[in-house]
Amino acid sequence: MEQNLKKRLGKRIQELRVKNGLKQATLAERVNLAHKSQSCIETGKNYPSAEVVERYANVLNVDVAEILDIEHIKPSSELIAEMNVLLNNANEKDIVTAYRILKSLFR
Repeated sequence: MEQNLKKRLGKRIQELRVKNGLKQATLAERVNLAHKSQSCIETGKNYPSAEVVERYANVLNVDVAEILDIEHIKPSSELIAEMNVLLNNANEKDIVTAYRILKSLFR
């Protein structure tokens, strides 16, 4: 079952925060939110407003579209199923390329 949108968006914001080496309280302060509000957004209890998403983009130095890119935030079983569909529909050359990429990632 697909995770709900609020939780996926919260995980994405958390992912970008961690990637930028910020603590939750620091990000909250920089986007002018209470720490509890930041926590509720990251845990998927609340949605951020459009204005807050824009402030996240500025603080995290990314486009708003990158914050909203939550396609990869799914249970691994869903991601594997989607990869299987992609591979089943791929041509021989693309399968070999995908294999090489995956093999290089997991060495």
